[in-house]
Amino acid sequence: MAIASNNNVRGRLFWKILLGFWFTFILMTQILWVVFSFYGTHHEPPENSLARRFVKLQMTSAITTLERGGLPALESLVAAWPDNDKQYLSVSRAMMPASGAPLEALEPGQPRGQEPAQIVEFAQGPDGQGYRLRYDMRGLMTQYHRNRPDDILHMPSPLFWVGALGGLLFSALLAWNLTRPMQQIRGAFDQVAQGDLAVRLFPTMRKRHDEMSIVARDFDAMVERLQVLVKAREELLHDVSHELRSPLARLQLAIGLARQNPLNVENSLQRIEHEAGRLDKMIGELLALSRAENSTMPDEEYFDLLGLVEAVVNDARYEAQIPGVHIALEAADGDYTVKGNAELIRRAIDNVVRNALRFSAQGQTVTVSLNGKEAFYQIEVADQGPGVEEGKLSSIFDPFVRVKSPLSGKGYGLGLAITRKVIMAHHGQVEARNVEPHGLCISLRIPQWK
Repeated sequence: MAIASNNNVRGRLFWKILLGFWFTFILMTQILWVVFSFYGTHHEPPENSLARRFVKLQMTSAITTLERGGLPALESLVAAWPDNDKQYLSVSRAMMPASGAPLEALEPGQPRGQEPAQIVEFAQGPDGQGYRLRYDMRGLMTQYHRNRPDDILHMPSPLFWVGALGGLLFSALLAWNLTRPMQQIRGAFDQVAQGDLAVRLFPTMRKRHDEMSIVARDFDAMVERLQVLVKAREELLHDVSHELRSPLARLQLAIGLARQNPLNVENSLQRIEHEAGRLDKMIGELLALSRAENSTMPDEEYFDLLGLVEAVVNDARYEAQIPGVHIALEAADGDYTVKGNAELIRRAIDNVVRNALRFSAQGQTVTVSLNGKEAFYQIEVADQGPGVEEGKLSSIFDPFVRVKSPLSGKGYGLGLAITRKVIMAHHGQVEARNVEPHGLCISLRIPQWK
């Protein structure tokens, strides 16, 4: 039903565009006709002017001939005229009017200024007899327009049909050009709704070079982003299930051993407690990772970033006493006020410092520095450990990615992933690089508050 509804909408849109442009074309022709009609009232049509001149010449010739040679001479003159012209002139005996001015006979109800139906003039022959010459002006004009085709909407029929069909063809092409990409976009959305994230529109629309190609490019970017997110979710789900399988298997094994050997219950309970603690810790980190993925941080506040970094370093120094690692803090004086979630920022920095401490040996130093750089506050944590292979630097912030190390088994590979999510949620940046002669440096950039 949804697809049928979409097809109906698509069809209505096509016909709206088609008929809208076509009717606009017809309407413009009528508006132009009205404008030219008003404009044309101030100018005499060319055929009327030519007809008046023709009639004037014939009437002048007839009157001159009648006055000089009488009625026989006029009849000889008219006999030489073309047959079509003879029928419009008629001569009859009449009394000369008081004034010799020509008369124009108008039809009843015909307004002044229009072409007269007849032209009437009086002349006197050599014998003193008066004659009235009548010329059928309306008949002559009818002859001129006798073969003119009938008008349709004030336009000649051929011109109307050429314009109507041409306008219809143009409107159809324009409507098809506008609705075709919409149909492709609708079909692409249907594919995405069915789970097909491999659909792309820009390759088929790139030659349009208009707004539709821009929409297609943005659609492809959206689908690519969705594909990345879906893939990341699937990989995270796979990794979570894989990581949970091991402690759950050990829990089941401990329960089975406790049932088989009642004397070993205490050891089994210790193992169960240990594995339950590991599960609780992992679930806590997963919740922190999920919380960090939110684009809007809850419980935002203004806090001193320097004081937060000092607190993290002091906690790390307490733990660093056992492995014999020195932790140094370098920070210039200044205002380090930032806005965000202080607890999540603290956890992000703590994860990086603990990661550096984990890969440091006795006698080595972990350096934590804080300074302002352009529009960011930059926190750098550098250790003197083995570093990371260049090809794996970009993946250490992915969930469940652990670098090979004797101490790597103590974590789940979620710490740096949580750090990246937290910093990005605060519109910051995260970067990792190897330092000389050996070691890893992780930079955290947090936007300055203004």
